[in-house]
Amino acid sequence: MLQDRLKLLTLLSICGWLFLSVTLGNLNKWIFANHNFNYPLFLTTLHVLTTYIVIHVALHKTSLGVAYDDQWKQLPTVQGNKIQVLSVMFAASIALGNIAIQYLYISFAKMIFALTPLTTVLVSRLLLCKTHNNYTYIALIPICLGSILCTLGEVNFSAVGFLVAILSTFLRSLKSLLQGFLLKEERIDSVRLLYYMSLPSLILLVMATAVFEHDILLDLNLYTNIHLWSLIICSCFCAVGYNMMNFIVTYFTCPITLQVLGNVSIVLSVLVSVFIFNNEVSISSWIGMSGIMLGTFLYHKVNWISTSLEWALSRGQPKKER
Repeated sequence: MLQDRLKLLTLLSICGWLFLSVTLGNLNKWIFANHNFNYPLFLTTLHVLTTYIVIHVALHKTSLGVAYDDQWKQLPTVQGNKIQVLSVMFAASIALGNIAIQYLYISFAKMIFALTPLTTVLVSRLLLCKTHNNYTYIALIPICLGSILCTLGEVNFSAVGFLVAILSTFLRSLKSLLQGFLLKEERIDSVRLLYYMSLPSLILLVMATAVFEHDILLDLNLYTNIHLWSLIICSCFCAVGYNMMNFIVTYFTCPITLQVLGNVSIVLSVLVSVFIFNNEVSISSWIGMSGIMLGTFLYHKVNWISTSLEWALSRGQPKKER
């Protein structure tokens, strides 16, 4: 009975994560495209503000804070400095991702964001001097070829959106490496880490919005468009739910399963984007996306593949005579 309930909760969490992942990207694109909303930094600020409020209330007003026994209030200086850096990467990667969506269709933007494994390997190799086995580099080949096909085959190409999306993907890789270090080496759990990151990220985004999107105060459409604000509020809560479901899915499954599900969400996002916005996706882009998905799957299964091949080769070798 308990096992069946666990399977049901796992299935529900996966379905919820996929739904929020697909909905969030396409909803943001709908806001930018159909409501003449040109403030991606402001939208990102609202996302982070909502996340901070929800977690703050959860830790201060619910049994979740009691469960931590006030440990979430204590943060060593060394960890605080690392979290400050992570907050900058977190805020910049999300903001640039929303800016990219403003210029690109979700279908192409998601294909670029799928290059995160490639950039993660490159960043860890160049900055951290971390070595990888040959199977990892082989898995990156279809990702590279697929990304080239996607770029060449994109009908609605935007140079600005492409460069911003690449920069966002690069920052996501840096964020994932530092986040992984804090979660594994520093032993900070996901809820507290998101709480610590939210406020510094919010301050940075407010400053960026004030500098680059200060004319938002003069946009009279924002004061009267109730439909627009209803969509923005839905987008904010989708962002909060998406961040929370990340943790829940990881709890019920594992981080690798979450990455594989990310490939599924990319395919679903592309299909939904094509259905909603009627944007054209060339055959070259579809082939390229398939290559990216294959490479990403191989990348996350590289340890299993290498172990299986070594075991098969060892079984095939003749035994030495004594």
